[in-house]
Amino acid sequence: MFKFIYKIIPALISWGVFILVVLYIPYPESLTQANLTQLIPFFASLYLSLSLTFNVFLKNIPVSSSVSLGLIFLLILKALDSLNLVTLSLIVVATGLLTSYFRKVKKRDLTKLPKIPKIRALRRD
Repeated sequence: MFKFIYKIIPALISWGVFILVVLYIPYPESLTQANLTQLIPFFASLYLSLSLTFNVFLKNIPVSSSVSLGLIFLLILKALDSLNLVTLSLIVVATGLLTSYFRKVKKRDLTKLPKIPKIRALRRD
């Protein structure tokens, strides 16, 4: 229970920061007219909020970071009106490859039953 609370509190704080950024930074007419002081706080706080939120459910920060990065790329392409089937498929494939690379590999034993005896130190007498 406390682990869940410790994971959800940073996500809620980052969403609060994102809401403050949206409310207090003046928004431009379009994405192409925006300057860096408008773009960096918005996308940095959005990336952090999405990453921490996905980390609550996925329990793996590199996987949640790559998924949130893919969503932000889709958002940017949609805002620039450049999102089509090809770019969508490229972003989905790249996000899937990043997710599969950072996926946790379950440890497996060589055998299911411990039939192999342990190697013991041989003493010379």
